[in-house]
Amino acid sequence: MRKILLVVSVVLMISCSEKEEEKIYQGRLDELVNGGFIFPKDTTTSYIYDIKTVYERDNLIVLRSKLQGYNGLRVRVYNINPISLIREVMIPYEGPEALKGGGGGNIYVDKDLSFFLVGSLGRVGRYDSLGKKVDEWEVDFTLPTTKESFISLETRKGLMYKDGDWIQIGQDPKNHLKFMKSKERLARVEFPLDFTQWVSRINLETGEVMHADFAIPGGYEEFQGDLTATWLMGALDRKRGDYYLGWPYSDTLYRLKGTILEKKIAVKSKVKFTFKPSERIPVGRGATAWVLPKDASQHIFILYDRYHDLFLRASKINESGEGNTRFERTKHYVLQVFSGKWEPIGEYFFDFEGELDLENWFLTKGYLYINKPEQLTEDEYEFYRIDLSRVKKPKR
Repeated sequence: MRKILLVVSVVLMISCSEKEEEKIYQGRLDELVNGGFIFPKDTTTSYIYDIKTVYERDNLIVLRSKLQGYNGLRVRVYNINPISLIREVMIPYEGPEALKGGGGGNIYVDKDLSFFLVGSLGRVGRYDSLGKKVDEWEVDFTLPTTKESFISLETRKGLMYKDGDWIQIGQDPKNHLKFMKSKERLARVEFPLDFTQWVSRINLETGEVMHADFAIPGGYEEFQGDLTATWLMGALDRKRGDYYLGWPYSDTLYRLKGTILEKKIAVKSKVKFTFKPSERIPVGRGATAWVLPKDASQHIFILYDRYHDLFLRASKINESGEGNTRFERTKHYVLQVFSGKWEPIGEYFFDFEGELDLENWFLTKGYLYINKPEQLTEDEYEFYRIDLSRVKKPKR
């Protein structure tokens, strides 16, 4: 009798899973594209990367960069509709206006256009909207920076955000060990498998610091020697107060409250991802790059759209073509759309045949912007504008 009940239960589970997958709409990203956006580049903007938005200030984006000849950080705030530069702030790395111990690019811009710098040596600086330092304090937040144990702060892909008096920031552990081969001089880079402090939170009023205490997903040991494996991503659900942490080579999401791991979520999908470590290959003379195998997959970002209560996850599926490098092959991607409770809704596929990968994105006012695969001029950088109101809701 027990065997019969077990068989019936398994059949029911499989049947329910198949019905859930049937509800996931599959189409092309073109169905959601509604125009585009052109960002004008001046001669001082050599690259565009890690675009941030300003919470509760729709249509404002933030770019940080270095300016040739200036020893410091340049922060620019733009209005994208219409495109215009509304603020430029310069923060020196040395002198009275600098953050002691260095702040690097660990910056968060608040809705009043004031901003905060966080340094790895335990200093936090508060600056007004004109870039003048108005406060600086020390917190218990000093990271090891030795050759054997090196941990850097990580702000990309949604890992840094402000929620009330708290600022969250990610940590990226790397152990730089002895050279693998003295002739090639390729340094071995790997992360410690027992590392648990993947995100940290700093209270801006009290200076209190809280660290996460959870391990990598099961099976993630395979990627220990991959530099890109610890480039995590996250999204804050402003409606429910949960934070979701994602891993580039795992379908498991971590739902956090503060720094506490509440639940691990197995994301449902029709897409079958193939996760393999990146390979380190020579690029030019004396340089190397981390490149995915042709048939390998990688999650790129997750975002939360508060206008439509949707989560988005963009992923690379694989590459096709006979070219020797990714520049000569077609890159295949999928944008997956989920409800606010991570119920799968739709999967929208797109391809990049140009030289670029999916490298820039931002979300504001219910629109997702991603870079186009080809940039026709050096003076402009073009984006697709994706209208999330066009997402097809499943029939219940």
